[in-house]
Amino acid sequence: MTGALRNRMAKALTVILVMGVAPAMIHAATALWAESPGTMILHDRAAGAASEIALTGARNEVLSAQLGLRADADVAVPLSFEWTELKGPGGKDIARDNIVLFRAADIEVTHGSSDNRAKDAARVRPMGMFPDALVPLIGRDGVNVANSIKPEKDQTIAFWVDVRIPAGTPAGQYTGSITLKSAGPAISVPVKLTVVDVDIPADSTIPSMYNLRDYPHVIANVDNYVAEAMAHRLQPTSYHYFDQKQEYLDKYNPDGKGYVSILIWDEKKPSPERAKQIIDTLKRITAHLKERGLFERSFLQLKDEPDLNELPGMLEVAKLILGELPEWKGKIADTLSIKEGTELDSVVTYHVRPLALYGSWSWRKMDGREEWDKRRAAGQQLMFYVSNNQGTPYPTFDINTPSVAFEPRVLAWAWWYEKAYGHLYWDLMFTPEWKLHAKFPPGDGELLYPGDFSLPGAPKWVLVKDLKGPVISRRMKMFRQGIQEWELLKMAQKKFDYEKVAAIVSPIYTCMGTKDYNSEKPMWSYDEASWDKARTQVLQLLAGQK
Repeated sequence: MTGALRNRMAKALTVILVMGVAPAMIHAATALWAESPGTMILHDRAAGAASEIALTGARNEVLSAQLGLRADADVAVPLSFEWTELKGPGGKDIARDNIVLFRAADIEVTHGSSDNRAKDAARVRPMGMFPDALVPLIGRDGVNVANSIKPEKDQTIAFWVDVRIPAGTPAGQYTGSITLKSAGPAISVPVKLTVVDVDIPADSTIPSMYNLRDYPHVIANVDNYVAEAMAHRLQPTSYHYFDQKQEYLDKYNPDGKGYVSILIWDEKKPSPERAKQIIDTLKRITAHLKERGLFERSFLQLKDEPDLNELPGMLEVAKLILGELPEWKGKIADTLSIKEGTELDSVVTYHVRPLALYGSWSWRKMDGREEWDKRRAAGQQLMFYVSNNQGTPYPTFDINTPSVAFEPRVLAWAWWYEKAYGHLYWDLMFTPEWKLHAKFPPGDGELLYPGDFSLPGAPKWVLVKDLKGPVISRRMKMFRQGIQEWELLKMAQKKFDYEKVAAIVSPIYTCMGTKDYNSEKPMWSYDEASWDKARTQVLQLLAGQK
């Protein structure tokens, strides 16, 4: 890496938006500008001042930015985007198909979170329409899905940009452009990419379990659903693994990649008939997982969030399984949200905890950092799951977060800091619709939308009826950024030590939440640029610049 490149990188953040320049104009009525990925571009957002996108990242990362488009008059002739490959050093280019543009579709929020206190103004969740579903302008088959754009007067439209850095890309500077074409003059937004001489793993090294229900659109397009989830570093799994056909479940782990979660869901001592069914089924599953090379990355969950009186029954189930299939020892997980230190701890290796029930800051006193260091030394592991029901002050997957729209990114940094082994979430798409389930906080269990645009609530401007796969949420894109950075943090920790890397993270993260938090001194930074700065410092460590 040259000295000049080091200097440029030292000044770069994940996304640098060049400020102080008037937004690009197609004509007097239409403005196009750049925004950071953690900015929520609402319809009333005024034109910004950033006229180019600049990205810095490692190989195998997907970097993101946004574009805002606003017109002060209706546009009669549809606009469309074109974009180029990124030209690199020595004639090495990043091909155009590594750049994907999306148009944001609004999702309506008509109900609040379980905890929507107004004392923290930066994190108030309003009602209304929020740009969350990201529809690709061009489909994976090259078909025009939504690349025909007619802005309405005084309405801002949000566009998302993904740039993937392929394995083997030489370090250095890459340049290209994104052009908005119209019947009149076109305007180009420069794209500048700095590739650092660092590689994150092509596939996630962080175990995850994210339920993907077998709805009709999922079944019909399961390969595409799984591919999209895994491209965002999440492992789709099935809570009904025990009952599903193995041929279908194999699609959740293509080419023997990923992780497997098997949920038993028995909370009482099984009858002889049920005991036989459990063992016979698990023997078949175990043999199949071993044959596919997946057994070493498999977990056995007993029951989700059991009541205290169900723990003895769960222990009996665990003892039954370990007696008949001892190879599952050390592979049992639970999602306990009640009393710690029961006899069940003796058979559980992977303890999955909600954010609100972990740490010495919790108002339901549970195990804190010191206790978990002791547990890890004894061979146990900590995993996290998040639900929006935990509410303020915890980072969530809420849709309606206009002031802190990068919240999902924070989760992965927090989990690294707390020395987590992996993570899970209860659902990728709880409701196969273009609307939110009113029973849960806005966005809870909804990181995907069905690619069926004939459903009520789907955007009317889409040119096709079926995307043959999911539509990814803005929140899931932000979460992917955090998970990629978790990989960078793990690599830096291995190369140096935990304390050296934690010194970079501690200025922006204290803990995941406390009952009596002070909004004037938040537990994690509400400034997106501060996370970008920390990311740059981690990249510099890995690139040997610090």
